[in-house]
Formats: sequence, C-alpha cells, structure tokens
Amino acid sequence: MANPLYGQNKQDGKFGQVNLSNEYLQNKLSYQSWNWNDLSLRLAADVTDAKARAGITLVDGDICECLVDGGTGASAITLPPAFKGALTVFRFSVQADGGQNIVFSCAGSDTFEAGTICVPVSNLGDAQMNARRPAYVETWTQTVAVGGGAIVTVGSSHTALTIAQTATDNQTAIGAELAFFSNADATWRFGFLGSELGSGAINATFSTA
Repeated sequence: MANPLYGQNKQDGKFGQVNLSNEYLQNKLSYQSWNWNDLSLRLAADVTDAKARAGITLVDGDICECLVDGGTGASAITLPPAFKGALTVFRFSVQADGGQNIVFSCAGSDTFEAGTICVPVSNLGDAQMNARRPAYVETWTQTVAVGGGAIVTVGSSHTALTIAQTATDNQTAIGAELAFFSNADATWRFGFLGSELGSGAINATFSTA
C-alpha cells in the first residue's frame, strides 16, 4: 500500500530513491566510518613508485596500496570520474619522505567540493596508531585550527590536491590514507588519515588549487 502521507514527510525529498541506492549508502558509510572492508585491493606491484611518477588512475571501489616514496620525481595520480556514490582510497605503503610532490587531479571537468579541512599534527608513536582519527573536508568554514594543525581551504573550482612528501617530519609515513567520495555527480570530497614520521608535523605542502 502506498504511503498516504508521502510528500508530507519532511524527509521524503532527502531520502528519495536516488539517495537510498545501495552503493551510495554503502560507500558513504564506509567513507564516514573509515572502513574499507567492501573495497577491492589494488596490489602495490601494480602501483610502484615508477608507475606513480609516470601517472596512474585510481579506480572506483578500490583501495590502492601505492609504493610512491617521493624520492625521484613528482607523482601524478588521477581520480576516476566523479559519479555520485563513487569511492576510491589511496594508501601510502612505503615511507613517502623523498621531498617531491604527489598531485591528485580530478578527471575531466570534475572538481572538489568546497569546504575546509584541518589536518592535525600527530605524534602518537607506533604504540598508539589505532588512536589516529581522519580529518575530513567540512562543507562549513572552519575558523579555529585544532590539534596543532592548519586550516586548508578547498575551493569549488579546485581540481588538484598537492602534497609535498617532506623529509624527516611529515604525515605521509606508511599507512597514511586519502579517501575520495563523490556525494554528487562531478564533485569529490576527501578525507585524510595521517601516519607520522618524526615529529608528525603536517607536510610542507598540503593544499588544493
């Protein structure tokens, strides 16, 4: 029997058929809970440092264990098309401290969703790795930096995220992760889970343009 109150419920529009698609809900929950159990693994052998420097494209539904270390040259990573509900994850699988940049670029006319992200300074030590928390791009404007970090503004026209693989002290040691989720067609939002090297200071460059 049809709902006689359909159209009168405040959530009818928000939770319509499109937003309740299995893939969208599953991937959004994975992104928000930082749980990659339902993703497919892209093995490190397929995404070596040399291949990252030559340019690789991430895949929707994959977690990519990349061997990029930033020691030889800049790396170019292209995101898959931003279809609503898409989710892709990039994991640093070696210590990325060689000084060169790694650039994550949107495909085609896709852009990042506007917002702010504050990546905290983390110096927990190996024994406290499970205490790490991801930082997300928030659609509201953050005005107070927390955790010793700095606020990075992401513009709605921005198409690339650049991270310097800084030597000695950074957040791109083994196990650091970037997750990209498309909440609407043609846009990406992202989160970052740092893994400390040295003091755990945020990398010298962590910005979008």
